[in-house]
Amino acid sequence: MTPAWAYATAAFIAAWLALYLVIRGTRGPLTVYPFLLVYRLRYSRAPYAPGTRARLIRAYGLVSVPLAMVSAALFYYVSAELFVGRYIAPTQASSQEGFVPLIPGVTVGLNELIYILLAVGVAVLVHELSHAVVARSVGVPIRSAGFLLLAFIPAAFVEPDEEAMKAVRVRSKAMIYSAGVAANLALGLTFMYLTGYLAAHLANGVQIVSVQPGSPASHAGLQPGMVIVAVNGTPVRTVEQGLRALIRSGAEGPGAAVMTLSVLYQGVLRNLTVFKPAGYARLGIEVVQAFSIPWLMSFVSAMYVVNFGLALVNAAPLAFPLPGFGVESDGGQALREALSRFRAGREAAAAVELLTLLLLLSLITIAPVRLP
Repeated sequence: MTPAWAYATAAFIAAWLALYLVIRGTRGPLTVYPFLLVYRLRYSRAPYAPGTRARLIRAYGLVSVPLAMVSAALFYYVSAELFVGRYIAPTQASSQEGFVPLIPGVTVGLNELIYILLAVGVAVLVHELSHAVVARSVGVPIRSAGFLLLAFIPAAFVEPDEEAMKAVRVRSKAMIYSAGVAANLALGLTFMYLTGYLAAHLANGVQIVSVQPGSPASHAGLQPGMVIVAVNGTPVRTVEQGLRALIRSGAEGPGAAVMTLSVLYQGVLRNLTVFKPAGYARLGIEVVQAFSIPWLMSFVSAMYVVNFGLALVNAAPLAFPLPGFGVESDGGQALREALSRFRAGREAAAAVELLTLLLLLSLITIAPVRLP
C-alpha cells in the first residue's frame, strides 16, 4: 500500500510544475523558477533622518557585529564536533548526529511542519527587517523588498540601494550584514528561556510515541498517543518522574514485575495492568514529555530551534547556487566585503564559502525532528 506522504509529495511536485509551466519566468512582480517563487513588493524607504532613532539603531548595528562573529565561531565549533564524531572518532550515537533538512513526511511530521513553517516565517521576517532598519540608519535607502517560497519554505528579502551600499564604510556594511543574525540570536535566546519556563509549568504526563511489537507494553494494550499520568497510583508530570516511578516498579531489569499505569487517551482515563515476565529488560515503549497546551510548546520550541539554526547558518560564510541566481549568507557577504580590498580576496572568500558548504553538506543527516 502506497503511504499517504508519497501521494502528498507527488501532488506537491505536480502543483509546482503546473505553476512553472503557466508563468515560467517573470510576470509583473512575480517570478517563478522550478520550486522557487519570488514576489517583489513596491517597497521603497529613504534613510532615517539624523536623530535619536537613527543613533539607537546604529548602536544595535554595532553590537550586532561581534554577535555575528560569535555565531559564526559557534557554527564552526558545532560543525567540527559533529565532523569528528562522524568521521574521525565515530560512536554509534555520534555517527547519527548532524544537520537535519526539513523534508515533510520524512524528517518532519505534518503535525509538526506547521509550527516549523510559522517559526521560519517569523524568523526571516524579523531577520530582513533588521537588515532594513540598520541600512536606513547608516544612510542606505531600501529600493525593494519581497517574499519568496523555496519549495515549501517561506522567506523574505530586502534589497538596499547598490550604489549607496558601495559608498558606505566597511564598518557600516558589517553592521548591515550582521543585524539579521543578531536579531535571530536574540529571538533564539528569548525562546530558549520560554521553552524551559513553559516546560516546567505545562508538563502534564509522559506521552507514549512508539510501542515495540510483542513487548510487555504491547500485550498490555499500550498504544502511541497514550499519556501516562500515574504509575502504581503515584502521579507523574515529567519524563524524569515517570522514569523514576517505572524503575521503582520494576520496569527496568531482567526480573518479573507487575504494575498499574493510569493513562489518558482520547479524553478517557484508564488503568492498565502491565506484566513484564522475567527475561524482559524493558517494557518496550518510547516516551516524550506531554504538555497541557501542546501547540504552544511546539511553537515556542520551534521558534527556539529555527532562530538559533538561522543565526548560525547565516553567520557562516556560505553561498547556495539556485536556478537563475545564487543566495549568499550574511557571513559570506561580510567575508567577501572584508577581503575585497586584498589581491585575490574575492577568490579567497569564494574558496572559504565552498569549503564551508561542503562541510555543511557532509554533516547532513536524515532523522526525524520531534517537537513537544
